[in-house]
Amino acid sequence: MPRIKPHRSKAILFLIGLVISGFCLYFAFRKVNLNSFLLEFKKMNPMAIVLALVLVNLHNFLLAFRWKFLLSHLGKVPYWTAFWSLRLSFFFNASLPARLGEPFRVWYIHRMTKISPARAVGALGVDRFLDFVCLFALVYISALVLGMRGNLPATSTIVGATISVFALFFVLAKLPKHSKVGWLHWLLQLRSRIFEGIASLKSIRVMSSAIPISFLGWCIEASILVVFSYGLGDPFSIFRAFMVVAAVNVAISIPSSPGHIGTFQLGAMTMLLFLNVGKGQAATIAILYHLVQLIPTLLIGAFGYYFYFMRIPKISKTAKAHVLADLENQPTIWETPPVSEKRNAS
Repeated sequence: MPRIKPHRSKAILFLIGLVISGFCLYFAFRKVNLNSFLLEFKKMNPMAIVLALVLVNLHNFLLAFRWKFLLSHLGKVPYWTAFWSLRLSFFFNASLPARLGEPFRVWYIHRMTKISPARAVGALGVDRFLDFVCLFALVYISALVLGMRGNLPATSTIVGATISVFALFFVLAKLPKHSKVGWLHWLLQLRSRIFEGIASLKSIRVMSSAIPISFLGWCIEASILVVFSYGLGDPFSIFRAFMVVAAVNVAISIPSSPGHIGTFQLGAMTMLLFLNVGKGQAATIAILYHLVQLIPTLLIGAFGYYFYFMRIPKISKTAKAHVLADLENQPTIWETPPVSEKRNAS
């Protein structure tokens, strides 16, 4: 079979994302009256938009602090290195289809520090895990407050899923670190390094900072929606806002065109209408909520791309070999030192 050229495959991927975004936009706004939307849009208080932008950027700085804490047990990572790894990865997510900017965060941390990509992937997994757990907890509480508990999975399902995840984690942690089979040895070593990145979950010092930041970050996200509802003169509670934030995050997991266009609006509109928000108000909030997220991401990301990404020094082959050798010689966090080493230490 003839091979597809890289530029052609990228064009096909972009077109598929564009089609998905088009369908999502159609289903999101197909029942919205244009005149009703324009009336609601004109009613929006400009100060609500300004406050929303302030909250978005506050959340961006908080996320960088959490990312720095999650990497702290792997090496010394300056705050601004953590900040730009996040902002540039989000910039590429907003500029490329199918969330292709995600691997850049790992690459940037590896390039600017001596942290291996596999360890950074483990820390990235913890970052996503904290987001999921904290948002799920807030959604669960919101569902109870709003009388929507029946729309969530049964308690037995949640408990069973939690036990299964911990059991899988325990089994993977107990796998051997070496094998005589080449490809299996490589996989076991990769697993070991990823688990070193996950080891921040065992640190009380790290979690005591990361968990509150995660909850505060989601509260800030929900507050943006509450601010917009007040700007329209028809406020709703932060519990409703948590449900909308959750719906948006589920929707944007669908691969689409750059910037989550379409999927973002579909998630927001679906939940807002389910919560009995008027169609014109829902469309106004959905569009503005996306814009206040997207515009700072593009502007700050473009600044960082020019002044940081384009000026990253190239690493020579000799220096890269030394870095890799240092990484190979680093002790594994999950390993127990031999008895002789313990005696010498004592």
